[in-house]
Amino acid sequence: MWRPLTVLLAKASGRPLALCDVGDFDGVGSAAVFLRARPDGAVVLAAPSEVKKRWVRLVTWDFVADLPCPGKAKVRADHHRTNSPCAEREYYDAEAPCAAILAVRAMGLEGDPIAESIAAIAVETDTANIRTEEARLLDAAVRAASYGEKLYIANILAREGLNALKDDKLMGLAQRGLKISEVVMDVASKVDVSEAVVLYSPRRLPIPYRQLAIELERRGAALVLILVKRGYRTYRLYCGARRETNYDCTKVAVALGGGGHKYAAGAQYKSPFYRPGEGLDRFLSVARAAAPPGTPIYVLRDDYAVQKEGELG
Repeated sequence: MWRPLTVLLAKASGRPLALCDVGDFDGVGSAAVFLRARPDGAVVLAAPSEVKKRWVRLVTWDFVADLPCPGKAKVRADHHRTNSPCAEREYYDAEAPCAAILAVRAMGLEGDPIAESIAAIAVETDTANIRTEEARLLDAAVRAASYGEKLYIANILAREGLNALKDDKLMGLAQRGLKISEVVMDVASKVDVSEAVVLYSPRRLPIPYRQLAIELERRGAALVLILVKRGYRTYRLYCGARRETNYDCTKVAVALGGGGHKYAAGAQYKSPFYRPGEGLDRFLSVARAAAPPGTPIYVLRDDYAVQKEGELG
């Protein structure tokens, strides 16, 4: 409830209000760029699936980044091919490597060294091409952070840029994230990677599934489809594809009500209340259309064991 409260307090005090993606560094970095331009501003972080919520759609947002249109927005910065425009001023480029670059333009911060350094990190993290130690640490910190900690990261980045890595709290988050990455690497090592990988997690585990998809791509998979059961009937799709292939993750994600990029997309959907298992059947049907016949299906257990449970027919 404290996100709607943030909105109410910002509107009551006349502070500018931003809505940015909660899921990765690009969204948090875009929030930092907004706060760099508007230190008096307030930020709400949300997942793409939450943009449809009534309390989000009732608000007129001063700035939106890395998310679908919430309905009412003055300025929006985005690079997702599946997101339709709606803002009074759109900074949209489907070919841009990240939303933070567009946020820098939208906020009029070209030439600002802190804003541009944040965008440069977002390019590395959002293209899964991390080369610098700063990007590695900040990506890990955001992956490990809670909602409030992500707001902390956005605020300290806005003030200090990459010097924020001298902050003990931020570095603690980074170290926590690096330990989680070790678990991801261990899970990926248990998968017999082929051209395509289909993996089902019957319960949401405390690991970044997007990072797992990237790691499986690095190990040779051209297409990775991961489905996570997040509740009684709620499911989350993660799709990743290598750029040199013809696989298109947007086709998979859109079929399940989501969106994203050709090489990275996702969806969150619900099965009927009295048929919760239908969500898995729906995923497998979409997977059969996207992946080659004979693609192995793996199940990720609670103890991080990985078991092969069959193949796509």
